[in-house]
Amino acid sequence: MHSVKIWAGAGVALAAVALAQGAQAQPADNAAAAAASERDAIIVTGTRRTDRTVSESAVPVDVFSADDLASQATSDIKAAIKNLVPSFNLQRNALFDGSAFVRPPTLRGLPPDETLVLINGKRVHRSALVQVSGGSLAAGSQSADLSQIPGAAVQRIEVLRDGAAAQYGSDAIAGVINFALKSNAEGLSLNARYGEYYEGDGRDIQLSGNWGLKLGNEGGFINLTGEYINAHDTNRAVQRPDAVVLETLGYDVKQPVTKFGSPDTEAYRFFVNAELPLGDDALYFFGNYGYSDQVIDFNYRRPIAVTTTGPAGSPFTFGKSISLYYLDRNADGTWNADGRTWNDANIFPNGFTPRFRSTNTDISAVGGYKGEIGGLHYDASIGYGQNRIKYYISDTFNPSLGPDSPTDFYDGSLEQRELNANLDLSYPLEIGLASPLNIAGGFEYRRESFLIGAGDAASYTQGIYASQTVRRADGSTFLVTHPVGSNGFPGYGPTSIVDRSRASQAAYLDLEVDVTPRFTLGGAVRYEHYDDFGGTTNVKATARYAFSDAIALRGAASTGFRAPTPGQLYLRNLQTSFIGTNPVPVQIATLSPEDAAARYYGATALKPEESVNFSGGLVLTPTPSFTITADYYNIKVTNRIGLTSRVSVTDADRVQLAALGVVDPNSLGAVQYFTNGFGTRTQGVDFVANYRANTGWGKLGSSLAVNYNRTKLSYRRTITLPGGRSLQLIDDERKRDIETLLPRWRGVFTQTAEAGPVDVVARANYFGKFTNNQLASNGGNKTFGAEVSFDLEVGVKVADKFRIAVGGENIFDNYPDRETRLLYPSTGAPASGFVYPDASPLGVLGGFWYLRVSAEL
Repeated sequence: MHSVKIWAGAGVALAAVALAQGAQAQPADNAAAAAASERDAIIVTGTRRTDRTVSESAVPVDVFSADDLASQATSDIKAAIKNLVPSFNLQRNALFDGSAFVRPPTLRGLPPDETLVLINGKRVHRSALVQVSGGSLAAGSQSADLSQIPGAAVQRIEVLRDGAAAQYGSDAIAGVINFALKSNAEGLSLNARYGEYYEGDGRDIQLSGNWGLKLGNEGGFINLTGEYINAHDTNRAVQRPDAVVLETLGYDVKQPVTKFGSPDTEAYRFFVNAELPLGDDALYFFGNYGYSDQVIDFNYRRPIAVTTTGPAGSPFTFGKSISLYYLDRNADGTWNADGRTWNDANIFPNGFTPRFRSTNTDISAVGGYKGEIGGLHYDASIGYGQNRIKYYISDTFNPSLGPDSPTDFYDGSLEQRELNANLDLSYPLEIGLASPLNIAGGFEYRRESFLIGAGDAASYTQGIYASQTVRRADGSTFLVTHPVGSNGFPGYGPTSIVDRSRASQAAYLDLEVDVTPRFTLGGAVRYEHYDDFGGTTNVKATARYAFSDAIALRGAASTGFRAPTPGQLYLRNLQTSFIGTNPVPVQIATLSPEDAAARYYGATALKPEESVNFSGGLVLTPTPSFTITADYYNIKVTNRIGLTSRVSVTDADRVQLAALGVVDPNSLGAVQYFTNGFGTRTQGVDFVANYRANTGWGKLGSSLAVNYNRTKLSYRRTITLPGGRSLQLIDDERKRDIETLLPRWRGVFTQTAEAGPVDVVARANYFGKFTNNQLASNGGNKTFGAEVSFDLEVGVKVADKFRIAVGGENIFDNYPDRETRLLYPSTGAPASGFVYPDASPLGVLGGFWYLRVSAEL
């Protein structure tokens, strides 16, 4: 590890020297030409014109090339975008059920399903996962899974940092991310990368290839991409304090009993992109197949009760995780306290850590016909996408079945299906202004389906030991309960099965014109109708004025919306969690708003989220090689959809819930459901500066991107529950998380250098301070300090066709501040053993090094 840090530090020093030399050099004509080429790249996101460039856009659009992706340490495209776009954030979510596998990103501090994702300009289907456990920023969201897109398939990424629901429809509140697939008709690119973390874990192998083939003789192509990933799990937890006691008592427990980090992962992903010209028209097709298999630990279950010194210095007892069983039944249905007993230690003598597994299958296919007739451009397409997630859990059992329970379970499946049909038209109408008036319009039909499939019967069955009234010899009784379902993640049972669909239709009109050579105006209006909640109309206006070739102002105002997803409307789920300082896990029920139990707790029908977005910016081009943009944004979102605060289930509630047909209400600790519970206002500034130069020895490129973002709750609803209790739908902890869990300041500085066969990419990442919010009983709030990390890659080309590169991410092995709340003296960590905050934008895994070999054949 020490040697890795030495070469990493030397590489950073080399890049710094190169930057200093570049600052003294005068940019050459070809450097200016390269910079101009980047500014003048034609974009397709945020505009319907076919001649609009990055520098001319009335809204901020970032464009990243295949080379930008290729120089990233990570095989996850979400993590790569995080390194490129400061307002794009990603958290680890270890132990967060399905969210540990499908990590939810955020753009501008807004939830992941308020960012629209496109491939080749076409909407990408959602993941089947509804983020029940995705943390406060993503709680309840359902969005596209970006990790299904291999970086080797992407020619460029366009990130529109502005509301665009009037142009693209639902979800485009925070912005739009468009992935343009590679379209080369020749050449074979191969890439192999091996890496691991400085700690010696997380071995990561990535193999990818891209192959371009000619199709016909008129410029057609078939472009094929394949990717294979094999990544071992990581751990940054220490041993739990209860396990430390068990070790001293002679129990053979794992070290540690629960890992905290990234999952074991194996994934295969394939993409195809093809186009066949037919004169002035063309047929096109693109699609994907992806499969991943991932496994993580869940929390450890103790075989006995143990006592240790607690955070306050006084004794603290961790109870036995699963209660004792009584096997002999009396004639009156009670159980004999003096009869035979059974203990889960009979099958798990050292306790158990459930292993949670997910397989994720993702497919899509989009075909279309586009062309031009009499100046009218048309594009008709139809696409289908499907994502299916299956859950398995092992090294656990169904406590309610007791000795009759298996220890491996299939827990069921989630599935999202989408069908999209589009007709897009555009026509440049000459009206005597500086440019033709570009008139664009179109129609869209969408059908979405959400399905939940049942697991094995044993994964959800309520056995005879779920609730035992035990009678002592003196006639007195006591109650013993055992959780129902595969412990850690109960399977989806018959009451959870869902197969629901909804359809929507949309029509839009989009206008844009250069009034003068320096003044551009644009506007859009879109109407959408959903068969479950009705219609909505949204509008957008944009303007750009160039005072000169060096200075321009731009701005936009728009309304937007996000329709509740079928998953949010119909999901029913049980998960095991902890409430307060109680070390015994209980079940948390997530209910559909139309569920009778949810209505008992005040649920109402979901409405679409609505937004108003204002933005304004300055574009400076002091020299052809140097550009600066600064953009302010203000996003107001009302009727935000999310999960309610958890409602504690009382004994009186359990009686009523049982009457409503809820299975095993005795094991329920809390209930939550989806609701339009609050509103937010997000304000911020994006600053981006790019510089390109040629020196006497090579090429240099510098980029600085900084984001300031602040979100505040504008309101939150309170309702009255049965029995007169009051429920604030979004509690104080969630409110504070939404406002402070993301750092307000985030920055990325990237320096590239190329001299002959050698190229260097150095990157500095800045993450501002953030606050993790907990109840006072859980240690209260804690602010974690700002952090800086450095990435580096040094590559050498060999014989023109080959490149060897060595690199590192977080090369100085920086970690976030350690936890200081509720620490146990025996471990110096909380009860979970997790010493770092899961929400840290820096990450909790430390430094990562890698070796990459690529070939262009």
